[in-house]
Amino acid sequence: MGKKLTGVQLNQSHTDTDEFITRTHVLPLLTDKAMRERLIAEHRDNPIGKPGLAGAAAVQHSPELQRVLDKLRRAPQAGKYVTIVITPHADYRIGIVSGVRGKPVRVLAGSYPSTDACEHAIFLKRISELLARYGHEMA
Repeated sequence: MGKKLTGVQLNQSHTDTDEFITRTHVLPLLTDKAMRERLIAEHRDNPIGKPGLAGAAAVQHSPELQRVLDKLRRAPQAGKYVTIVITPHADYRIGIVSGVRGKPVRVLAGSYPSTDACEHAIFLKRISELLARYGHEMA
């Protein structure tokens, strides 16, 4: 029988901390239907943030949306959704990263007219999958 891996080798501290943050600070935002709808609308209107222009302040995400986005960004590379540009300013697709260097990204069916639309579709997929992982639905 092989040697048992340690908690450090398994990255257990990070995993346990992430699990605590998810259950305590993220899931309550997503399981509350009114809050989830508010966050989805906010993301749809400003999926990647907007820089300040001509002296105007940048448009930032609310603290609640930022908390959800931070959680989604902590996901492992393997299986992560990314935006694929097929035709600039016209055709964007969702890809799934293999997590293996040199292995191509798998491109999903479906086309989006802009980066923002594709990023929002990815956001919705990630939220739906996160809720399902914890026994909830987007309904």
